[in-house]
Order: sequence, then structure tokens, then C-alpha cells
Amino acid sequence: MRIEIDNLSYSYSAGQKGLEVKALKNVSLTIEEGDFYGIIGHTGSGKSTLIQHINGLIKIGKNSGSIRVGEFDLTDKKCDFNKLRSLVGMVFQYPEYQLFSETVFLDVAFGLKNFFPDLKEEEIEERVKTAIELVGLDYEKVKNKSPFELSGGQKRRVAIAGTIVSKPEILVLDEPAAGLDPIGKRDFLKLLKNLHKGFVKTIVIVSHDMDLVAEHCNRACVMNHGEVFAEGAPKDIFSRKNELLELGLDLPLTAYITDKLKENGIEAPNDFTEEDFIRAITKWYEGEKR
Repeated sequence: MRIEIDNLSYSYSAGQKGLEVKALKNVSLTIEEGDFYGIIGHTGSGKSTLIQHINGLIKIGKNSGSIRVGEFDLTDKKCDFNKLRSLVGMVFQYPEYQLFSETVFLDVAFGLKNFFPDLKEEEIEERVKTAIELVGLDYEKVKNKSPFELSGGQKRRVAIAGTIVSKPEILVLDEPAAGLDPIGKRDFLKLLKNLHKGFVKTIVIVSHDMDLVAEHCNRACVMNHGEVFAEGAPKDIFSRKNELLELGLDLPLTAYITDKLKENGIEAPNDFTEEDFIRAITKWYEGEKR
């Protein structure tokens, strides 16, 4: 499903004099089916507000733009938001804090029962089992445990399982690697890549982690004060070093090193992924040896 956002605007406390905050201003962008898409920007730039519009958690106001997600027109009063939300999974920052049920099984099954109330118990069990195993947990070992007995990384996986159990085509995540140590971050991103190869056709992530965006996203946009500042391939966005720094944003480590090398006469153009950075440096070194 393609996500088409056209001239979307949104204000908090709209119409209240002195309190109104314009969070989004005429945002237009398209996220294609199959994208691993990054949304970056400083705190307060409108990132989280934007993604909450994608599955209707925040409704579009009158004359405030439009969003289409596949066949769903989110401005249509007849839009089936329940079906939409079963196809567009949303995972908020620190999702493990949103676990609440007595057991892992009940937590993962909760959303599924809401979306598909007519499912038989054996179907629910099969889909919960599949979701738990997809996130790398042993179903038999964890299904009857309290989610609060699990490690932080395991809790996050349970939260993801509770989102993918409905088999969404689009998965939207707000700061997915926040609070994880390097190994936890690596394993979690490997999980996302595996889901992307499976039934989750499109992944959208909000992140302050520029290395994550450079390494994993094929396209990205930069939000600034509620507007789209830049949009395109991460290598093109991160090539705009001075502009991004002026916005208070960081750069991937590979971009910093590439820039420093250039200042010292070493030209090693790359797309800022680790693999391509190493390729570029190797190519330069081999050229110097000749």
C-alpha cells in the first residue's frame, strides 16, 4: 500500500487564542510500498504528529489536507479505520511500557481480538504463536509468563509481536532503537529487516539516530518546524552537512569521517552505509598503492 500525504496541516489547541501550536504545515510526501522510510528532525519538528495521522490516531481536520493509504481515504467519513489500523501497525517509543496483560499470550492477543472479533480460539492461538516466534522468542517458554518478568529487550519484542499479530502491511515505529545497548540495537534492527522481507511490505521509522537511517533506510525526509525540509535518498540528505547542522541535527559517523578525509585530500565518495564506506576507502587505498 502506498502512503500519499498531500498538504497536510495540523494544529494543537486549534482556535484557542495564545495556545494554538502549528505542528504540521502543508506536508506533502509519498511513501512507496516496499520502502524502508526514515523520518528525522529535531524535537518538536512534527515527526510524531505526522505518523499518528497515517493510521488515523489523529484525524484530519476540515480543509487540512488529505492522506490516502492504499485504498483508504482518511478524509472520507466512511473510512474503515479499524481495518486500516489492522493493516498499519503503530509502535510507539518504549513500547515495552505499554504492556499490561497478565501473560505474554494475552498481551499479544489483545489487539488481534479487537481487530478480528470473530476469530476462533484455535486461530487466535496459531497467530499469536506465529507472531511471538517471528520476533525471536520461544512461544512455549514465554506464553504464560507475565511480560513484566522479561528482560527489556524481550518486552520490546513482545510489544512488536502484539502489533504484527494482525499481519500489517505497513509498520510505523517511533524511535525503535531508543534505550537499547549496541547489541540490543543490532538484534532489533535485524528483526525489522527480517519482518520487511516477510509480510510487512513497508516500514516507516522516526529516529534521531542518523547512523540507523543511513544504514537501513532507502528513502527519508527531514522535518523542520512542521514542514518537510528535505526528502530523498539518505546519501543525498546527509550530503547537505551544513544545512543539517544548522537545523540542530547530527550526521552519520561515516559522513563525518568522509568529510574529514576530504579535508585532508582523500576523496572517498560513498552512500554513508558502513559497507559502501569501506568499499570507498579500500578503492582509494588500492589506487594509492599503484
